[in-house]
Amino acid sequence: MAEQNASTAELSSDVSSVGSQTLSRGLAALALIGESRSSLTINDLAEGLGVNRSAAYRIVRTLEQHRFVQRGPSGELELGLRLAAFGQGVARQLQAVAQPHLQRVADELEMTAFLVVFDGEEVVTLLSVEPTHAATYIAQRPGRRQQLGHGAPGKVIQSVLDPRTHRPARFEATHDEVIPGLSAIAVPLSVGRPASIAVLFATRPIDAGATAAVLERAASEIAKG
Repeated sequence: MAEQNASTAELSSDVSSVGSQTLSRGLAALALIGESRSSLTINDLAEGLGVNRSAAYRIVRTLEQHRFVQRGPSGELELGLRLAAFGQGVARQLQAVAQPHLQRVADELEMTAFLVVFDGEEVVTLLSVEPTHAATYIAQRPGRRQQLGHGAPGKVIQSVLDPRTHRPARFEATHDEVIPGLSAIAVPLSVGRPASIAVLFATRPIDAGATAAVLERAASEIAKG
């Protein structure tokens, strides 16, 4: 089972110190399911929460009833579609401004374009846009978290936060770092919080500088609001 990240561990370990243990465990369950890089079973969830299988099952059933969690054909746990509506409300104005510019980037480069922001000790994908007419593309799920400094947008944001230690560059490019066979190019985004926009694509020879220039133009337009 994928390891808990820091935010999930905090939710799970603090269940006895907040007002409602049941609510805390439900939130911790959502974090585990949403942030895991592999499918979780109820047994995996029970292990991650530190509860028995029966307790984990009751949590899942409650979340299913509210359409926050759903189970796949083999019983694997997935976030429910109802959460997508909630996600659209996070940084709503930034998403609304960025969406058309990311769409133009995605269509011009025929790559998935996405917006990443700093959140605690991690970076999280806030918005992802696929190319309209490309035959194939790589999906990047909004809400996906990565360690700060990991992946191209994570490196960009790290250099914004700590430019003395991590020298800022015009853009960052990574290959096979997060997922084998995939590459990313990212540039900084000035929107009042540490952020970056990036593209994700199957690793192949490309002109990284020209790709970064397309991203930089989009970042400039997004920053204007």
